[in-house]
Amino acid sequence: MEELVALLLLLVSSAVTSYLATIVVRHVAHRIGAFDHPGDRRMHQRATARMGGLAIIFGFGFPLLLLAANSHAANLASKNISYLCAVLAAGSLVVGLGVYDDVVGADAPRKFLVQFAAAAILVSFGFRFNSISLAGQTFELGIIGTLVSVIWIVGVINAMNFIDGIDSLATVIALTIAISFAIIGFIRRDAFSLVMMTALAGSLIGFYPWNRPPAKIFMGDTGSLFIGLLLAAISIARPSKSPVALIIGGPMLALAVPVLDTLIVMKQRFTADGTSLGGRITRMFNADRKHIHHILVERFGSINKTIFSIWLITVVFAVAAILTVTETLRVYGYSVGAVAFLAMMFLRYTRGT
Repeated sequence: MEELVALLLLLVSSAVTSYLATIVVRHVAHRIGAFDHPGDRRMHQRATARMGGLAIIFGFGFPLLLLAANSHAANLASKNISYLCAVLAAGSLVVGLGVYDDVVGADAPRKFLVQFAAAAILVSFGFRFNSISLAGQTFELGIIGTLVSVIWIVGVINAMNFIDGIDSLATVIALTIAISFAIIGFIRRDAFSLVMMTALAGSLIGFYPWNRPPAKIFMGDTGSLFIGLLLAAISIARPSKSPVALIIGGPMLALAVPVLDTLIVMKQRFTADGTSLGGRITRMFNADRKHIHHILVERFGSINKTIFSIWLITVVFAVAAILTVTETLRVYGYSVGAVAFLAMMFLRYTRGT
């Protein structure tokens, strides 16, 4: 009961802190001219403040610092000091990148350089796959596991960045994933993930009133990059320092919507005709209007319907991820995940009447 009360206090304090911090960040964004202006690839109709991610990060981190005064929390921190150091170091890199991109602008090579550096930090501190589990058999990955882990982390960072295309979409998707990861952390008795995801969920709840349509402020790259990094790290965190097997499913299912959408769009960009191999590779990272939210807004003519549809599929994937964590329910989890995948493909490729 004491631990539950602490988690509830963390959730509420993160939400309140994030809500109040957004007021300050929005004022600062107006003062320095950090706006996202309407354009061909933009879905909003008016200039909107960005850098809201700073409020999310403050709402996430400040209550955790206060919680550290609790003896139980201090004991938890001491047991996970390497994980905390990794998140702080890697998080600082992507937050710095995000602020720079929101205020000045950064090209793709610089973004990837910083993202790979942040991913390498996480992997070096233990956020990595050590083996792969197939048909009940486990195989050690060795150095390949390190490479796969880095690619996974960078991929999730960019997937969350790409899904942040319309008002509050990234917020509600990240919130849903964070809640599912918190539940998974509870089931696994992984206190570190449970605390991290409770703080993130609270922070996103506090930010949502400012970000819902029509948004008064965007999280910007500052928020989406940090959230992507944190979700990627928790998806491969090792409960009780046990090895992590790369299983097609599990926590990864919760991230299916942004990851699958990114893979589909990149594949479409690469296979489009008219350029050389080098041009196709470059085009994979160029922005366009092929993401699922662009397609659905055009089809429905409504941002709210689009957000609700994508969120609903995310919820189904999140439920699937939670079910796969329990051995006796794993087959049901994969079945629910298959249903969510088919629903996503149907929603993406079926033409409206």
